[in-house]
Amino acid sequence: MMGKTHIFIGTAAALALTFPDTNIGILSALAGGAVGGMMPDTDLDSLKNIKDARTKIIAGTIAGICFVIDFFFKCGMIISIRNSNHMLALIGLIGFIALYFIGAFADHRSFTHSILATVLYSTAVGLMCRPLAIPFAIGFAAHILLDCTNKKGVRMFYPSKKKLCLRWFYASGTANIVFYYIGIALTIALFITAVIRWLFV
Repeated sequence: MMGKTHIFIGTAAALALTFPDTNIGILSALAGGAVGGMMPDTDLDSLKNIKDARTKIIAGTIAGICFVIDFFFKCGMIISIRNSNHMLALIGLIGFIALYFIGAFADHRSFTHSILATVLYSTAVGLMCRPLAIPFAIGFAAHILLDCTNKKGVRMFYPSKKKLCLRWFYASGTANIVFYYIGIALTIALFITAVIRWLFV
């Protein structure tokens, strides 16, 4: 599937599976789901792929807005970063950067589309900001599972060379558009539901 589809399926999946009822839970689900949903495609060359570059900008913008809201209303994500063990946070940051560059030079749908990468990336994120870890992992996993439905295989069990491929849809076909709008609709509906739970339940 295409980048924007992965972002909104990621946010929808994170909101659905974390079932947040606090402001930090809602913001973490949106930020973590969006970035996690985009992250497996770091194995695409953004300099050559304008659509991929736009995807990263969209995901970064969603996360950035969440952090700005968190900063002004002191919801807890930034507080979690400040209160974290600084040495572990530094290890997480270095690990994340290293994984990003490893992914950038990996073959498409290999390392970054694996269970191994999901665990490593999510651990690095968790060391930096614990509330983001699970939503990020959900968005990351949702991306991989969605790509498994395409015609091109995914090396989910990397370093094994065996590819998982259900061959249901083309990545840029009608199914991509359908999943894109489903992702947006579910994200909006689940976001509103989460806000209602936070404010009134």
